Order: sequence, then C-alpha cells, then structure tokens
Amino acid sequence: MSCPSISPDGLYSLGCLQHLTSLDLSYTFLKNLQPVFESCSQLKVLKLQACKDLSDTSLEPLYRKGALPLLQELDLSYGPLCQSAIDGLLACCTHLTHLSLNGCVNMHDLNWGSNASQPFESMRARDSSSLFCHENKQDLIKHPNRLLQNLNCVGCPKIRKVLIPFMARCFHLSLLNLSLSSNLKEVDISCVSLCFLNLSNCYSLEHLKLQCPRLTSLLLQSCNIDEEAVETAISRCSMLETLDVRFCPKIHSISLGPLRAACPSLKRVFRH
Repeated sequence: MSCPSISPDGLYSLGCLQHLTSLDLSYTFLKNLQPVFESCSQLKVLKLQACKDLSDTSLEPLYRKGALPLLQELDLSYGPLCQSAIDGLLACCTHLTHLSLNGCVNMHDLNWGSNASQPFESMRARDSSSLFCHENKQDLIKHPNRLLQNLNCVGCPKIRKVLIPFMARCFHLSLLNLSLSSNLKEVDISCVSLCFLNLSNCYSLEHLKLQCPRLTSLLLQSCNIDEEAVETAISRCSMLETLDVRFCPKIHSISLGPLRAACPSLKRVFRH
C-alpha cells in the first residue's frame, strides 16, 4: 500500500509466495494487474483502493477469464472503473463475498434486473477461454447463486437507481451500504438474507420498495422520503427492529402507531 515504485517485475516476484492469500496494492500507480493474476493464484483478498491509473480493461481477466478463482474480497473504492467494468464484475464474479465500490464516480446504477446481465452472458459465450463459459448451459443454470454477502457503495454520486430483484439470486447478501449517494432516487430490493441497509444521506431518495424478510436495521437519515413511503417499504420487512428517519425533510412528526401497524416487530425508531 502506498508504495509508488512497485514494478511488474516486483509483482511477479510474489509468485514465490505460494500461500499468499491477501494483497493490498491501494494508493499505488499500477496500470497492469496481469502479474498479480499470474503470480498470486491463491489470493482471497485483493485491495485496490484509489489506484487511479488502472484502466477500464485492467480487471477484465477477473470477469472474462476467471482469474483468481479463490478471490472472496475485492476493494475497488475511489477507483476510475467505468460502469461496464463494474457491471462485468457484478455479473460474472459470483464467487465474491465482499465487494467495496465506495466513491466510484463512474458508477451510474446498480441494476440486476432481467436485462442487466444480458451483455455479459453474451460476452462469456464469446470467450471460449473463460472459466465461467461452458458449452453446457445447464451448468450456468445449476449454479447461478451469487455468494456476495457485503456490498459497499458509499458516496457514489452518479447512482440514481438500485434494483436487486429475487432473480438476481443474491441469497447471501446481508449488508448493503449506499449512504452518501446524493443522487440516488429509487431503490427496489428483494433479498431474503439482507439484515442491514444504510441509505443515510441519500438526499434525493423518494421511492423505496423492499421485500426483505430478515432486515433488522434500516437507516434513512436525511432522505427525501415521506411517511407513507416509509410505511409501505417496511410492511414487507417482518423482522425490522431499528428504523432511523432523523432529519428527513418530509417527515415532521412521524407517529409510531402507523409504523408499528405496518411492521409489528419494530422496536426502535430514531426521529426528530
């Protein structure tokens, strides 16, 4: 981390560390990650925070050719990746359990609807060398579940919409942090395991639809959402215990009665 003179030869020398599982290259000036993909095949954690010189194609081996098949945690916060590269990672790297995209200014939407992954299904079909591409389509149907547990997208200013339907098969996603995404206006999430959802300081948020039966904490501080939308959103969150609606300009004197009627499990409400 923060070692500006790391060269490709230096990265290739990591190949002698046959049991290396965690590598932090944050705040470096790397442009080519191929030495990492070739030399560190056992990596489970890779941190690339604020690696501003990475190009949109730097991570293609991860989602085109199945590089680092054991990788579980990937941190790309404050990086320059474009939307298509982020979409590729989300669509194809289903083995990731923790992904951080904080401060990614080129990330526009998080859309895992039916049409969102089609370009990457086609891409995998074209790439015969990819570990994620199989002639037997039944393999893709048989093992489609994402292993993602934690997704952090804090302070992504261009995100306007988040759509995660059941068909996205995020059955393990338990934590989603979208706070400080100032232009986020619409959130529609259906996740059976989601426990914690942070939408604090998403000042533009107006539309919220949730079907998250295990959600226990929902943070809506400083959102532009009204009381009726909150009641509707929590009505399908049967285990919700904590709700934060402080400093929401459209919620002036929210009543606990309608909230508890919509969600009987509610125990704590933070308000003005």
